[in-house]
Amino acid sequence: MKPVLLLLFLCGITVFGQEKATGPEIKLTGFRHPESVIYDDASEYFYVSNMADRTEGDGFISRISRKLKKQEHHWVKGLNDPKGLVVKDGRLYVTDVNVLVEIDLKSGEIIRRIPVEGAKSLNDPAIDEKGEIYFSDLAGNSIFKLNEEGEVVSWLNRPELEKPNGLFVTPEHILVAAWGEEQNGNILKVNRSTKEISRISKEGIGNMDGIQPKANGEYYVSDWATGNIYAINMSGNLTKVLSSEKSSGDILYLREENKLYLPMNHQNELWIYDLK
Repeated sequence: MKPVLLLLFLCGITVFGQEKATGPEIKLTGFRHPESVIYDDASEYFYVSNMADRTEGDGFISRISRKLKKQEHHWVKGLNDPKGLVVKDGRLYVTDVNVLVEIDLKSGEIIRRIPVEGAKSLNDPAIDEKGEIYFSDLAGNSIFKLNEEGEVVSWLNRPELEKPNGLFVTPEHILVAAWGEEQNGNILKVNRSTKEISRISKEGIGNMDGIQPKANGEYYVSDWATGNIYAINMSGNLTKVLSSEKSSGDILYLREENKLYLPMNHQNELWIYDLK
């Protein structure tokens, strides 16, 4: 057995193959503890959440143009500890500790702050086919939902969620990148009808953060603790794609250009990898 594979085996992670990826093609600076990045086709902007220094009111959202030429790092200010981002109907929704913040994409104006009762540390949102927004509460082992009526409801609260971080909604399941509690976190699936929780990964992987669809039932997932990016399928087969550095957060994958965007929390940068 090769030394690298032996080490992975001893650490409890089984990796099937490895894709080749060089270092980041581009490193964008000017951020302050970035956590999440998304891209909106309609506005043709990237949006990046910045946790800043965890001082009340110092969190902000950055806006970067499609070609990366226009960069407004403090586009929206006055947030506390913003993490996850999702766009719906011209509005940007941001999880911010224990509130869901709604922002107008054209003006950058904060429309409302929706309190989430019982929330401890809101994280990643994901949208379904009806436009309902699910969002995780890592510290609370919960998933909340903003329904069609604009009301926030508790959707699931179970320790088997293993401190849920990243979310992605499929027609049948909510996929969860779990941070983990006493052990490494897994990639989970939650049946949307029965709310049954099961593991996709065969062993704990790490402090799982982001999850993005690749193609053909595969997903890119990020391990915050190591900076490793993996591809995983629904059978739990894991492929290491690249190694960045510790603190790679809620990633973005743009399939048409085959690029991964990594918000690097400790490095205060956005790293862009070309997977071609």
